[in-house]
Amino acid sequence: MRSCERGTTLSELIVSMAVMGILMTALVMLFTSGTRTEAQLNFQFQSQTEARVALDTMRRDIHNACAATVTGGTQVTLLTVDAADASYPCTVTSVTWCTAGNGSRYGLYRAPGASTCSTADALRADYLTGGAVFSIVTAAGELPKVGVDLTVNRQPTIARLHYRLDDEIALRNARRT
Repeated sequence: MRSCERGTTLSELIVSMAVMGILMTALVMLFTSGTRTEAQLNFQFQSQTEARVALDTMRRDIHNACAATVTGGTQVTLLTVDAADASYPCTVTSVTWCTAGNGSRYGLYRAPGASTCSTADALRADYLTGGAVFSIVTAAGELPKVGVDLTVNRQPTIARLHYRLDDEIALRNARRT
């Protein structure tokens, strides 16, 4: 009767502990990888959302402007009509947008009422991959447009994570060319 009641041996316990250790390590690595990926995707989504909101704000500013001046592709100064002069001089600086940074990380800044822009102004979007994002687009018989080409990526070494916003926004208060 006693021979049927034998317990487990030390070697059986060690083998079962090793198998459980391997399984637990695999599960911990799986959950850690999932958590890290979720955090990276959340950061990427936040950067994309910042860029979309900045483009919407920029679109409103550009639509209200009557003239735009692009400097080096990194700065656009928007002008509005001077309300005191009825002869339509488009001379009042309403807002300036610019990019600043280096390498593969640039920020998009907005300076209301200023003719220059710097990193001391309000940061509207971060993690842009390039600095030259502005251009002027003109065509005969059409309103002038400001071209905006924003590419956002928190991890520029991974090309598949690039998010591109490309738009040509008309200056609604400008004269046709």
